[in-house]
Amino acid sequence: MTTRTATGWRRALAASATGLACCLLLVGCEAKSDAAGSGDAAPVTQELSLLVSTQNGMYYPPFLRDEPAGPESNSYAVRLKTLLGPKPQLGLSAKSGAFFRQEAIGTSPLWGRSWLAPLASAGAADLLTASDAVALRSMRTRQGWFSEPGNEHPDDGPYRAAATAAALETLAASGGITEDDRALTLPWLKRAAKAGDGLALSEAADLARGFRLLGASVPQTLLAVRAPSISDFTALGEKERYQALLDAYSYAVLSQAAGVPSKLDANLWAKLVQHNAASLDYRDLYYAVTVAQAAGAPSDSYAAVRNRVTADTLPDGTIRDSTAYAGSPEASVYGLRLRALAGESTRDSAQAAALRKIAAEPQISADPHVRLTIAAALKLASGAEPTVADSALCHSAQAVPTAVSPENAEAWSRAALACADMGVGTPSPQAAAWSLDDPAKVTAAATVVTTLSDTGHSGSLPQWVTAAELRSWAANPERLPSVSAYATVVRAYLIVGGSMDSEIREAIDRGMEAQRGCAQLPSLYRADPSQSGCDLKATWSAWKLTLLRGGQLRARTTPSGEPSKK
Repeated sequence: MTTRTATGWRRALAASATGLACCLLLVGCEAKSDAAGSGDAAPVTQELSLLVSTQNGMYYPPFLRDEPAGPESNSYAVRLKTLLGPKPQLGLSAKSGAFFRQEAIGTSPLWGRSWLAPLASAGAADLLTASDAVALRSMRTRQGWFSEPGNEHPDDGPYRAAATAAALETLAASGGITEDDRALTLPWLKRAAKAGDGLALSEAADLARGFRLLGASVPQTLLAVRAPSISDFTALGEKERYQALLDAYSYAVLSQAAGVPSKLDANLWAKLVQHNAASLDYRDLYYAVTVAQAAGAPSDSYAAVRNRVTADTLPDGTIRDSTAYAGSPEASVYGLRLRALAGESTRDSAQAAALRKIAAEPQISADPHVRLTIAAALKLASGAEPTVADSALCHSAQAVPTAVSPENAEAWSRAALACADMGVGTPSPQAAAWSLDDPAKVTAAATVVTTLSDTGHSGSLPQWVTAAELRSWAANPERLPSVSAYATVVRAYLIVGGSMDSEIREAIDRGMEAQRGCAQLPSLYRADPSQSGCDLKATWSAWKLTLLRGGQLRARTTPSGEPSKK
């Protein structure tokens, strides 16, 4: 495990700061599709805009929105909710609590426990126990400051201050700070604070936190540290812009701990919070709101932050963090297909740029199936013709099998559909008959039928797949494992001549329509009844069946909850 220094704890520059710094602009930086930039956005495109990854610009799978973010994001979300009020309350299940605890302490014995402290204070009391207090106190040095095992920077002043403040905060949440803690650590804090203006701003802020956690007043020497000077945020370079946020946060913490007014520009920080509420991760959003509050920004500056927190809060009080979701070529191709099925434009320069970027990564493009998916999504997003090499894959058995079996029917279908999206034909495969006596084999046979129909090979449908064979499966959705499988089987049943009678209509209502809609994505379908999150492939399969039945595809509501105008 890489040891976290004070710099690494706060900045996270190594992994993602460049992208985040680009977002820290007063004009905001939310990713939007070409069609989603105005109030007249097509409803399906607008709904899907919730799934655009701020990490890489592609669509991400919607089921992620029903999963809580990790303990670090949730820790800062609780801190943020506390700033905005009222005090948050969590109702974690034993499974979620175990996940948070394992993830946090497995990442870092000291910092990980500090992530759990706000969660414990918000009602998840079992996350920290007396044993954690024992473990933390074992990390205290003889001099009084704290250090994580394996720390490679024992002489790093900012690290010592940050680790000590984090440990003290966690002790306060796991049984309370004792007189021994005060006696052992307060003398070191006083010695460290004597450096005054020789301290780094972050170091001074963490020392001030330590004094307050121990119930001591903040020495005047710490106030000798200069406030950051930021007159024109947008004039700064990318890394400098993020560093300015960190410096302003440290100064805000120092000012608040000392109980003195800050010298921060309320107007500047109010605008930054307003325009970046949707794009910052929860840690950095907490930093920005802390600065804005210390600067005296008016209460209405946080409306967008409150809206995001409300939208991201799950039933147990934890949050999802869409800034942490990475999009994928597969999610993008299905998202663009849904826009096409709804009769909306698939042209999307942001998606196209993201796809071109990932296509240039050798380790990604080495997989022929991924290459086909990227090429298909690129054609939909940009209209660009596929390369000669990508087109050639459509006639390569390595990418598009020439013989289909229950084991490879899904892989063949994905490849053949991708080639169709690219405008490149594929030959009809051989499909020797197999028995239709279990859900997997029935789904595979239905996949062959529907894919041949979708790719222009309706004249090559396997004669052994009949409506009579599929009827009982179409009438009994509970026999199939997913919405996608069921919708595919019903569509195949209708393609090979099955009738749409009252029994099948009722089965569709029960097996498919009952699975429509999830939080903020009311037009999409869940993967199966056991899932609360939606799925793009399930939605595509359901929409294909709806169109075959002569239905119309309309978004139920826009993401804001207002009725669609389409």
